[in-house]
Amino acid sequence: MVPKRLGEILLDAGKISESQLTEAVSLQKGSGRLLGKVLVDLGYITDEEVARCLAQQLELPFFKLDEFFRIGPEEVRLVPEALARRFILIPAKGVDDKSITVVMSDPVDIEAVDAVRSISNRDVYKAVGVEREIVAMIDKFYREEAHIERNLQDLVDEEASVTLEPSEDSGMDHDELRTIANDAPVVRFVNLLLMQAVRDRASDIHFEPGERDVAVRIRVDGKLREVTPPPKALYRGVVTRIKILSDMDIAERRLPLDGRFKFNAQGRSVDVRVSSLPEIHGEKLVLRILDRHALIVDLDRIGFEEDLLESLKRILKLPNGIILLTGPTGSGKTTTLYSALTYLKDPSVNVQTVEDPVEYLVDSINQMQIRPQIGLDFAISLRHILRQDPDVIMIGEIRDEETARIAMRAALTGHLVLSTLHTNDAPSAFSRLTDIGIEPYLIAATIRLVIAQRLVRVICDECKEPYQPNEAEFAVTMRVSQESRDWTYHHGVGCHHCGESGYKGRRPVFGFLEVTDDVRDMVLSEISEVEFRRKCVTLGMETLLVNGLRKVRNGLTTLDEVFSVSPDGGGA
Repeated sequence: MVPKRLGEILLDAGKISESQLTEAVSLQKGSGRLLGKVLVDLGYITDEEVARCLAQQLELPFFKLDEFFRIGPEEVRLVPEALARRFILIPAKGVDDKSITVVMSDPVDIEAVDAVRSISNRDVYKAVGVEREIVAMIDKFYREEAHIERNLQDLVDEEASVTLEPSEDSGMDHDELRTIANDAPVVRFVNLLLMQAVRDRASDIHFEPGERDVAVRIRVDGKLREVTPPPKALYRGVVTRIKILSDMDIAERRLPLDGRFKFNAQGRSVDVRVSSLPEIHGEKLVLRILDRHALIVDLDRIGFEEDLLESLKRILKLPNGIILLTGPTGSGKTTTLYSALTYLKDPSVNVQTVEDPVEYLVDSINQMQIRPQIGLDFAISLRHILRQDPDVIMIGEIRDEETARIAMRAALTGHLVLSTLHTNDAPSAFSRLTDIGIEPYLIAATIRLVIAQRLVRVICDECKEPYQPNEAEFAVTMRVSQESRDWTYHHGVGCHHCGESGYKGRRPVFGFLEVTDDVRDMVLSEISEVEFRRKCVTLGMETLLVNGLRKVRNGLTTLDEVFSVSPDGGGA
């Protein structure tokens, strides 16, 4: 069978019309340009649509070269930068150790394939990519700092024979500590690791010292994975280096400490929050990466379904009351709060926050950080904030009775209050407030909405495929919808775009409990928490399971991810 021409494929796919194809072919004649480029220049089609259709025409894979695309130092070594730029191609991992895959803008360029085969001495497999994306990847991966893993490993190998550091009991003055922290290998290791964390979209870096070695792990999409650690000989210097950057006491290794610093990566400023903890074999460090540029503070984009979004916006427009977000640390509550504050931001509205700590700075919002070490806690801060004529108050977390009472007093006196509470689900927020000493009548009078939140991983679009759940999974989904057997379920099989995980990015799953008159009556009647939860579901509360299954049905995530945040199907 004779393969279809590119123009015919674009025509059959409905990408262009007959008249557009005729015009492009006419312009192409005598110009020496490819038909796809002519169509893109005319504005009839995008370069990605051309590349995908070209891949279909030649029966080759299409590679989307986005922020998740990775190539290793081995591929960079096999294909020099000059060759990659000359033929506009980027190497990728081959199907085995004797091959290499080459993503090309012009996959029929025989000279380019021969050049790669000759210089790499490997079999060459072709793939199709968008030219501008290939050029961007060449710029990214052929820079010196791009080869982070290789540089880290080279550094570790170079320093592996260094004499072990002094014992923890040896006395070192500030000058000696600063000297080892400013050694070139230490500075280079810290810089490379921070760049790797930003590149891989990590939310945290964990340094975990052992007796003879150190483990370093980064958290990506909620899961920890190991990366190249420093030799134990460098670890004392690495800890001191990070402490100096964070303005922490470099001589104090017996007490937990906190600090923060900023650094520049990929042309933008990134905040880092640092926590140290003294352990048997040295200080454990956890660095929280706060990348403002990766933060979505737009309610319309954060992940609410349309009906829930409309309800949330309506409640945010109320003149007073309390909106609570519940969930564990790292579930995205703060991001949702910032999105709500951004939605409320207006020159006519005075928005004030009190946080511990201030994680992200938001323009036109007044933000305050508590300082417990000098006696400035949430309760004291709130008393002073109420004298600042606020319209909207955001409290980082309600932790005790005093803070809760002040928040409720503010809600009763005409303020809208947003805060977080650590509970397992939305209905548990009411029993939690009762446990810390708040009377049911105050709870019923002030709470307007409780949102439980968790994060689930999103299926990678590049390797998504349908699959059939097993009977145990259907047993759970059928409790939510009798039609769930007829849904189309997806999962990711793993590819180079997602690091073979099958997932790329995360989205929130919500439990949504609006406090109606019926809910208030139940709060005042002080029924058991189990009965309260059951009746809330009857009244229409959206549970984490129900909301998660909506995302499963829409092809965003998997049953495994949803069950991991609502394992029994009863949480909200």
